[in-house]
Formats: sequence, structure tokens, C-alpha cells
Amino acid sequence: MFFFRKKNQSTDAPANTIKRAVIRPELRVKIERLKNELEVANGDLRTKILNELGSSLFALQETDAAIQYYELSIQENRSLGKAYTDLLKLYNIKRKDAALSNDDKQVQQYLNKIDDLMKLSKDVIRGLD
Repeated sequence: MFFFRKKNQSTDAPANTIKRAVIRPELRVKIERLKNELEVANGDLRTKILNELGSSLFALQETDAAIQYYELSIQENRSLGKAYTDLLKLYNIKRKDAALSNDDKQVQQYLNKIDDLMKLSKDVIRGLD
């Protein structure tokens, strides 16, 4: 049995679609509060705040900033979870954007980041962290 997509139905947005910034004032306030809390946090609380910052910035479509906080989270606490899955999504977004821009260097950079993240997941599963 084969499944066909309707002609006008697409799984991806057109390449020429302009990304629009999401304006959500409550998230901006939350991000500022979390940044202040991050300055004095340590241990599991710090990891939780880093993940919340990444998640909030991801929701605002601030990809680069979200990546920064998720990478810090994983660097400080090598575990699988939301930071790992969201970071994988963000790397794929950046890779796709680079491919659409014909930026082979950035495509390769994000492919390498994805590979490194996959290796990390295998190490964590095996208990090699």
C-alpha cells in the first residue's frame, strides 16, 4: 500500500520563506530572570537553568543563543534529555539553513557537531562519560 501526499501539501516551508522573530514578552522576562539566577547557580540547578534558557530561546527562534546555552548544559552535565534532543534539532536547522545558502563549510561544521552529539549519546549510554 502506498501513501501519496496531496499536490499542494508540503512538509517543508518554501526556501524563500522569511523567518519572523517571535515576540513573547513573558519569555523575555523569564530569560532575564534566568540569566540573573545563572550567575549564582551551581550543580544540578545550574544545568536546569541552562536548559530552561536554551528552551526559552529556542521558543523565540533565537537559534544561536539557544545552541550556546544547550552546549554549556551538555558540557557541564553529560546526560541525555531535552538539551540533547533540542540541540540535535537546532543543529539540523542550522545545517539546513546553510545548505539553502550553499554554504558548504557551515554544512560540514553542523554535520560534525551532529556526529559529535551522536558519539556523546553512545558514550553516555555505555557509561563512558
